[in-house]
Amino acid sequence: MNSLKKIFRLLYQLIRLIFYGIKVLFKTLPHFFTGMGQILHVVGKIFKGARQRIRRLFRFSITFKITVVYAFIISLLLLLSNASILLGFRFFLLEQLGKDIERNSQFILTDYMDDTGQIPQEKIANLAKQENLQVHIFDGKNEIIYTTNNDANNLQLIRQLDTPIVLDQRDSQSMILTKSVSINDEDFFLQVEKNMQTENTYIQILALVLLIVNGVGAIIILIIGSRISRRMLKPIETMTETVKNITIYDLNRRLDVRGSQDELKELAETFNEMFDGIQSSYDRQNQFVSDASHELRTPIAVIQGYANLLDRWGKDDKAVLEESIVAIKGEAENMQSLMEKLLFLARSDKGLQKLEIEEFVLNDLMHEVAKETRLIDTVHDIQYISKEMIVIQADRKTLKQALRIFIDNSAKFTPPDGIIRLETYLQKKHIVIVIEDTGAGIPKEDIPHIFDRFYRSDKSRTKASGGHGLGLSIAKLIIDRHKGRIEVESTVQVGTKIRIYLPVSQVKK
Repeated sequence: MNSLKKIFRLLYQLIRLIFYGIKVLFKTLPHFFTGMGQILHVVGKIFKGARQRIRRLFRFSITFKITVVYAFIISLLLLLSNASILLGFRFFLLEQLGKDIERNSQFILTDYMDDTGQIPQEKIANLAKQENLQVHIFDGKNEIIYTTNNDANNLQLIRQLDTPIVLDQRDSQSMILTKSVSINDEDFFLQVEKNMQTENTYIQILALVLLIVNGVGAIIILIIGSRISRRMLKPIETMTETVKNITIYDLNRRLDVRGSQDELKELAETFNEMFDGIQSSYDRQNQFVSDASHELRTPIAVIQGYANLLDRWGKDDKAVLEESIVAIKGEAENMQSLMEKLLFLARSDKGLQKLEIEEFVLNDLMHEVAKETRLIDTVHDIQYISKEMIVIQADRKTLKQALRIFIDNSAKFTPPDGIIRLETYLQKKHIVIVIEDTGAGIPKEDIPHIFDRFYRSDKSRTKASGGHGLGLSIAKLIIDRHKGRIEVESTVQVGTKIRIYLPVSQVKK
């Protein structure tokens, strides 16, 4: 029992020592790498020519790191399993050795020693030689009276009876069992000892075999693990090369996601989506610059033409002078309107266009817009219908700007005596603003694009009306900033209905 306790205590101490070593290792690793970095920095200053080579030497790849980590974990598990095997094997050998000593001791007591008190030295010596034992007999005064050992000077009685114990003796270990016997009313002690050299040799051989097997296994793990890791991470290398080749002049390249079903596929798809967004933004930016340049080219050309006309004949011709002034003023106003719209869009894209939220009666705003429209538009029937009063929290100025854009757009494409109807009502969790006209309508294929910047479904008619194709883009941007949405229904030669939905969180009734 004591031997078993010692074994488990030794096992506990070994496991504790291993985990303490792991803890120390993880604590020292950051300092180790920091120290290595500082050493490399100093070496780099001293040996500038070899700086890149040293950096490449100590720049561990992901493949190397994964392989080393897994090799370390597996080696640690093997170490723990080997320690368990060695302890179990040692426990088994000690148990067998203890049983052998117990059996031989009992054999000597029952078969060799009798009531005559005589010690059969020859029989005991033959048994000791055959079983590789040392037998010692002590009297009641702890003095030795017989031993099979030639050197009896250093012998001493171990008084721990009936329990085999392991005794360290200089460079060797022995297992000793002491039993007491009474012959003719006189006490004697039989002490049987066996050297553990053979058992320790077995343990050392097993430890050496396990060490060799573990070393070979670790090397095999490093080689195979490195190849497997390199193969598993090959897509990352391919992705890196593809990304390196993607430039602003070649945005059409995409990462290949075929044949992959792991996290790398998700990463590649994320990269592709990002590049799609970048390409889309880049294309829109180019289109925006191209369209803005085109819009500015016409008024500049007109102003330049009339300036040349004034320079040639307008100084003395009053009619030419008046015509040129009117045209230049009109084109200047057109350019100013365009620049204001572009500035609004640019500020909104950068998040600089802030909303000034306030509480007001939406019905009053609708009446105000309808009244102002009737003053400047006398050829259309402007109607406003409202069944209930609605108080809303929004940016009154920008919301009015959006409504004016929708109404002006309807007026441009609605023939004289046509109807432009405005309506507001609450619908479940939304407030709805309706702008409906009896105009020319929008072709079905153009409806998805009417909010694109500089887009015109009827370019000739829109140009004649003086539009730039930015109004609806601004209006949609304003509604989006209010967390609303827009629905468009239109039929050619019948009319268009636009519904604006604002969330209830911004509405109070």
